[in-house]
Amino acid sequence: MAIQNRIRELRKNLNLSQVGLSLVLGTTQQTVSRMEKNGDIPTDLLVRMAGFFNATTDYILGISEYKRDFGGQLRMNHEMDMYYDIVLRYQQLSEVNRRTLLAVLDRLEQAQIEEAVNQEKTNGIQKGNDQNAEDSSM
Repeated sequence: MAIQNRIRELRKNLNLSQVGLSLVLGTTQQTVSRMEKNGDIPTDLLVRMAGFFNATTDYILGISEYKRDFGGQLRMNHEMDMYYDIVLRYQQLSEVNRRTLLAVLDRLEQAQIEEAVNQEKTNGIQKGNDQNAEDSSM
């Protein structure tokens, strides 16, 4: 599978937009778009993606079909053990309630992304105000 498709697949599996992934990686939506179109991935972002997606860099680059190395699989197993009771409870829900729960989770994720975007805007405005205050005091 091509690098571009692998990145898009990993992102979409988590219901993330390009903006959402850019916030997670500390980059721009344009950079994520470029990575998905061209497969050009800066090394620092490749490492961050591997950590975020719990995947090997080889998997992201399309070199390997194995998503996790042994250490990654152990970490994933540990994570699954922590949330096993949630999975069991989810399995006991009716199909309608499962869809409702997934809709609630989607909305919570959107709210979290919106909060991060608003926080970045607030920080940018605050930096601009701080810069203006410094300039006027000179």
